Amino acid sequence: MTGPCERAIEFIVRAVCVMDGWLLLCRRRGTPRSYLPGGHIEPGEGARAALRRELREELGHRAAVGPFLGAVEHRFSDARHQSTHEINLLFQTRIAGLRPDRIPAALEIRIMFEWVPLTTLPQSDIEPWPLRRRLRRWLESGVPGWASTCEATR
Repeated sequence: MTGPCERAIEFIVRAVCVMDGWLLLCRRRGTPRSYLPGGHIEPGEGARAALRRELREELGHRAAVGPFLGAVEHRFSDARHQSTHEINLLFQTRIAGLRPDRIPAALEIRIMFEWVPLTTLPQSDIEPWPLRRRLRRWLESGVPGWASTCEATR
C-alpha cells in the first residue's frame, strides 16, 4: 500500500540567472513564495535540454545553460495537503534578451517573474528555503553543493 509520502520523486531543473547582482525569480500568481525558473524533466530528456525547453515555454527566450551549481532535495505539502518530494538540479544560466531593469513577461498565465537583489536572498521567500543561505556560496565558490529540507533544520 502506498501512502501520500511514497509517491515518485520528481526531478526539477532550475535556472540560476544572475545579471548585475540581480537574480531572476518566478512566482505562481496569487501565492507568497518565489522559486527559481524551470520545471520538470520529461522522460528521456536530459537535464540541460529540459531547462532550455522550460525557459522557452515560460519566457520565450533561448537560454545558455552553464555549470551545475548544486542540488536541493525538497519535501513539502501544497494547499490541498498533497505531499511532494522533489530533487531540484540548479544550473547557472544566461537567458538571451533579459535585463534586470525590465520584468520579463511570462508566457504561462499562472506565473510571473521578478528580479531581486542577490544580496537580499537570505531574507527572501524563495523555496526551497536552504537556497536562501547556500545559493550565493555555491555561485561564489564554483563548487557544487547539496541541501535538503528533509535533513536540515532552519
